[in-house]
Amino acid sequence: MARKSGRRARRGTSQEREAVAAEYQEAIVRLQQTAFWNLRSTIASVCVFLGIFALLFLYWGEADGARLGPTLACAVGGVCGAGVYFSRPYPKLVRWLLIAAVTFTSLAIASLAIVAGVDT
Repeated sequence: MARKSGRRARRGTSQEREAVAAEYQEAIVRLQQTAFWNLRSTIASVCVFLGIFALLFLYWGEADGARLGPTLACAVGGVCGAGVYFSRPYPKLVRWLLIAAVTFTSLAIASLAIVAGVDT
């Protein structure tokens, strides 16, 4: 008696193949969502970290004169970055807070670099 090849025996019915394909696609979607959240979380963490240093500089009195504005902007970026963690159930708010955090932080860092170049 001729035996069927193992490859054909494992194919299953069309419903089984569709179910396997749906499970695979769902797993890929979950992986992408997790990866995107990890990226957003890392970006927000950097903004919060720099914002904490900005607040410490404000507290110690190191940010005076021309450095005050960029340091405050960096602190606002840190606050927006912290807001990303608290607004996770609201994806649109997370997106806008992350954009604001990156914008404030990057402008603050660029401004501080310009001010540091002018001071010397």
